[in-house]
Amino acid sequence: MINKPNTPSLRFPQFSGNWEIKKLGEIAGEISYGMNSAAIVYDGVNKYIRITDIDESSRKFVPNPISSPDGKIENKYRLKEGDIVFARTGASVGKTYLYSKEDGDLYFAGFLIKFSIINSNPYFVFIQTLLDEYNKWVKMMSMRSGQPGINAEEYKTFEIKYTTLPEQEKIAGFLTVVDEKLQALKKKKALLEDYKKGIMQRIFSGNLRFKDAPGQPYPDWEVRKLGEVASFKVTNSFSRENLNYESGEVKNIHYGDIHTKFKTILDLKKETVPFVNPEISISRISGENYCQVGDLILADASEDLNDVGKCIELVNLNGFILLAGLDTILIRPLNDIFFSGYLGYLFASKIIRLQIQKEAQGSKVSGISPLRLKNISIPIPSLHEQEKIAEFLSAIDAKIAAIQTQLNKTLEWKKGLLQGMFC
Repeated sequence: MINKPNTPSLRFPQFSGNWEIKKLGEIAGEISYGMNSAAIVYDGVNKYIRITDIDESSRKFVPNPISSPDGKIENKYRLKEGDIVFARTGASVGKTYLYSKEDGDLYFAGFLIKFSIINSNPYFVFIQTLLDEYNKWVKMMSMRSGQPGINAEEYKTFEIKYTTLPEQEKIAGFLTVVDEKLQALKKKKALLEDYKKGIMQRIFSGNLRFKDAPGQPYPDWEVRKLGEVASFKVTNSFSRENLNYESGEVKNIHYGDIHTKFKTILDLKKETVPFVNPEISISRISGENYCQVGDLILADASEDLNDVGKCIELVNLNGFILLAGLDTILIRPLNDIFFSGYLGYLFASKIIRLQIQKEAQGSKVSGISPLRLKNISIPIPSLHEQEKIAEFLSAIDAKIAAIQTQLNKTLEWKKGLLQGMFC
């Protein structure tokens, strides 16, 4: 590590000399706006990249679904190695993507600006668009009335920290290895998640059964309606404005956190749940409507039918008093019928999700009511088999969580590397 003016604090020992500052426009050859074409069904060859096809975290090309540009396809819009595209407008202004030949024949859309990097390592340039300095520059440059945006002339002025090509390539090669490790961890996690989905389908459809210690099958499953084996409790209507993460006597589950934050099995020892603001009166809430271990909390509405009825099971309150909040349904199973964790996994399974979607109502927003939930058919194994199911799926979740921890640590390590290598 060498500390000199205009040089980073973390540096490979074989390099010396001061770094320069160059504007993006100085190290770019061709600069152009993308094609103004609609997206159509993928033709099998020509791929279309729009702002929404650039993954927010990885900055990889992740189309959902993959598409092709409509109309005449011109070669000038086809990306090649060394090309970086920049989002020029909207909430994602500043988002970048470095072309990879693995992405095939890729044409860029009109809300993107292409900079073809010359006489420099493209990844060395691209990585600087992932730094906090770049994000601050984007925020400052895009501050204008109406829709935020940055045009090509403005992007040309972005300052790149610049060194010799051999040092650029050394840095790029090293960080590429780090990225490959991150991608390997993400792939490993995705494979485990896919395995979990598949195994849950087999378990809850009855195609995969567990056996007892002597190797004998457990009794046949009973099937009952949810309304026969659970009661429904009253929830509150506290909005986000009524909640905080600092202090309070009572915690509250917000439906948005069920959709975006919480895992299937909720342990308050491991998750952060907001408090109800101290000035909000909760005196009218009766004791039976406070959450208990074993309760299910279900989000009763969503703009996406696939998310309506998303559910969590409470397995540990960690000494806290807890309420179920706005747009949720609180379900309390009858005693001694279900093993802790079983219902949480069951309600995340395809067999229950499809039933909920069938019962959901609404056009723009799909919703489910307690009355309609009562019609859901619940497969009920013996308590011992439920225990085996819950422990098996929990073990898979633990492996997924361990990989996520590795991912988080590697991302933090990479962030520290970038900070040292470019600051």
